[in-house]
Amino acid sequence: MAPFRIAFSDWAHGTQPAVERIMRLLSSRRDVLRTNPAEADLLIYSDFGESHWGFEGLKVYVTGENMLPDFGQCDLAYSPLETPGDLRTVRFPYYAQVLPALGTLVRTADYDAKPHLDREGFGCFVASNPRGPERNRFFRALHRRRALVSAGRHFNNTGKPLADKMAFLRGFRFNVAFENTSSAGYVTEKLVEPLLAGTIPIYWGAPDVGRDFNPGCMIDVSQFRSGREAIDHILAVDADPAARLAILSASPFRENREPDCLSDDYLVGPLLRLIDGGAKAGARRYRHRILREHAYASPSQQRLVSLGCRLDGVLWKLGVR
Repeated sequence: MAPFRIAFSDWAHGTQPAVERIMRLLSSRRDVLRTNPAEADLLIYSDFGESHWGFEGLKVYVTGENMLPDFGQCDLAYSPLETPGDLRTVRFPYYAQVLPALGTLVRTADYDAKPHLDREGFGCFVASNPRGPERNRFFRALHRRRALVSAGRHFNNTGKPLADKMAFLRGFRFNVAFENTSSAGYVTEKLVEPLLAGTIPIYWGAPDVGRDFNPGCMIDVSQFRSGREAIDHILAVDADPAARLAILSASPFRENREPDCLSDDYLVGPLLRLIDGGAKAGARRYRHRILREHAYASPSQQRLVSLGCRLDGVLWKLGVR
């Protein structure tokens, strides 16, 4: 029997580690061949291009962005965002796409957080994408109360590029870990990286972050009535070593177990069912898409927000703090 042929298109920098993991899992269970789109039975594509429009076979959409699946363009979707009740959606948060390559957040019985407790640096910020109005406002507000070290391209105050993000995070007690936008399920590396580094995340983003993560392992800004109240709490925690130790000691995952979205069978199962079930490609209705489009009322609002955030970055460079 001939191998099942799979191709890839529209990735930003080649396929991502999560897709390579899915392919390894699939290859261990079925006879598959990686090929070009012209010869493929199935195409796995992402957000960075529209060359997939010309493909007529089965299509699988994989994204780590804050994007809703469009089933006029694909037959199966791996996405941070769910479509409840629709079996064509596989919940695959971006944190789950990158975490296996970074380390594990499951705590051993002898885990000791004390070595992370008394770090010299108060708080840090790492962002290169300026498009995050809530993040920008909170950074400025906290920075006015207690200076933050900002090492990304946005709001940079170190005067140099960041060489090693994880090493940088390990020098601080807190990290401002805001997502670009807020949507249920959209949890990224911004939360898991400080957790791996033994740094307390000051989080904002997914309203359902507690679905997979223990609320006790972070400071969730959305749980406060205002940014000012959240900052008051952060400064109080910083002044209380016992409070900091309690957060650092909390298991990141609920019940200290990995969520299902990190398991091998969870990832490869839907793809196997698609291939083995003899599914046919659905009807296609193509339209141009914009990243994070559903998080804004209109494309015009999205452009205005983006412009305002970029202007905020320019003002920072001009010394407006």
